[in-house]
Amino acid sequence: MNFSEAIEEVVGITKRPDKETEIASQLNKALAFYTLKANFAQDLVEVSLAIDSEEYGQSIDLADFEDVVRFRKFKFIRPLAQRYYLKPIDPEHVLTPGGQIQKDRYYVAGNIVTFTLSALDTSLEVGYYQYAPILTEAEDNNTHWMLDKMPWAITERAAAQIFKMIGDDASSRFYDASSNEFFLAARRDFADSVADSAS
Repeated sequence: MNFSEAIEEVVGITKRPDKETEIASQLNKALAFYTLKANFAQDLVEVSLAIDSEEYGQSIDLADFEDVVRFRKFKFIRPLAQRYYLKPIDPEHVLTPGGQIQKDRYYVAGNIVTFTLSALDTSLEVGYYQYAPILTEAEDNNTHWMLDKMPWAITERAAAQIFKMIGDDASSRFYDASSNEFFLAARRDFADSVADSAS
């Protein structure tokens, strides 16, 4: 299902062709909502980030890397030449009680990731989850994996929101519950079930 077909589906459910603009907005909100509700393997991206090979501790701006798009959160960070993953840490715990900097750790503040290494390296292998894109009816921006794999979760959530908007609370509750059932089933099938290497 593409974005235009999803709009048509919600128009068919709600019988409100006059609400196409609101429907398009609610479809995008549904994609964003369900992207945040689970760590889906389809939203996982793996890239390599070049780092300064002469520094053990660094801060890099993810916005400087064109391969990092719609960054949401890390799944893992691994120095290229090493066989271990960096562990996430609260910035307040970077120093041990004895004042030593903890090695092989990272934290994120905004778009900046700060990390410390125990061995020098040239790049980091990174896995991160993306936010959902904002879809339109344009041919080059009208698809998302959720519209193919779990379309009814998306369309029925959008329909529930339209019904809520027009004051039909019974229909809103019905489609919201139905949407949630579709989402829970999809999450069982598509959520990233591999143990998080960074934890």
